[in-house]
Amino acid sequence: MTIEILNKIILLKNNKQYDEAIKLAKTAFKKTKDNCFNNEIYNCLNLQKKYEEATKVLKTMLKTEPDNVSLLNKIAYNYYILGNYKNALKYYKQIEDREPLNPDNQYSIGLMYHYLNERKKAYNHYYKALCINPSYNASLNNIGLLYYEAKDFENAITMFKKAIATSPSNPEAYHHMGIIQREYKNDEELSELYLKKAIRLDPKYSD
Repeated sequence: MTIEILNKIILLKNNKQYDEAIKLAKTAFKKTKDNCFNNEIYNCLNLQKKYEEATKVLKTMLKTEPDNVSLLNKIAYNYYILGNYKNALKYYKQIEDREPLNPDNQYSIGLMYHYLNERKKAYNHYYKALCINPSYNASLNNIGLLYYEAKDFENAITMFKKAIATSPSNPEAYHHMGIIQREYKNDEELSELYLKKAIRLDPKYSD
């Protein structure tokens, strides 16, 4: 019976009938106390970009599953989407306690510190992600960005070159290299080559 109701909820969700799906899921949860229904409520709210309501549902689920890393990650990410970096950091740190060798989480912690302008802590966690996975491209990019923001252009170039070597299809590194070549090296020709490469890889960099 639970599977049948769950399938009906998923069908309603897939048809974007979110209110009906949520109503049915809430009724099913009251009867079964099964978090699979709360998860579908969360999914419906998230799809509607109602991130604050979705986060409340996740926290309710977390009370019965306090060591569920997936829930912690979803809560942290929702706070990140909401721009609440301190709360996002709080939950990413809880994941770190459980999975200290998770490079994705170390990067996410670094990113939150970066947004909070705590650059040394950001660097430390980006570096931890690289120690766990030396080819972790996002950390290479963001360490390069930290150097760029500090106007340490030589080290920024080194990191962006490593990012490109690790992932030749990475538009962000080409984008930043193009900017540095123009602003620091005064090399318009090389700058243009890097920037055009970034645009070819991802048109959003056309600005």
